Amino acid sequence: MKLIDHKIEDILSENNISLSKMQFLTLKTVVENDGISQNELAFFANRDKSSLTRMINTLITKGYITKCSSKEDKRKNHIHITKEGTNILEKAIPHFRKMAGKIEQNLTIKEIKVAKKILKKIQENVTNEEGKPFF
Repeated sequence: MKLIDHKIEDILSENNISLSKMQFLTLKTVVENDGISQNELAFFANRDKSSLTRMINTLITKGYITKCSSKEDKRKNHIHITKEGTNILEKAIPHFRKMAGKIEQNLTIKEIKVAKKILKKIQENVTNEEGKPFF
C-alpha cells in the first residue's frame, strides 16, 4: 500500500495538484456529504480527531473547504467544500481513476472483488480490535 501511496503522491505533484491522498479522500467525502460534521468526517476518514483537525486546517488554508459552527450546537463544526476545492478535486479525479486502472489491469473482475473483500475484512479486523496485541 505504501508503494501505491508514494506513486499517487508523485503523480499529484507532477501535475501541480497540491493534495495528498488523504486530503483528496477528505475532499471527496465532503463533496458527497456536504455539511458533514467534523466528528462524522473523522469516522469516515478513519482518523483521530487531532490529525483530522490538522488536515482540515491545512485544507482551509489552501482555500479548499470552510468550517462553520452548527446553529444547534456551537461545539459542532460543519465542513463545506469551496469552489476552489471543487476545482482541485475535479483536476485530481482523472489521475486517481488512471491509477485505479493501472492497479486493476491484468486482474479479473472476480479477483478485484475478492481483493476488495479481503482488504475490507482486514480493515474491519484492525479497526474492531484496537488495543489488542497485533501478535
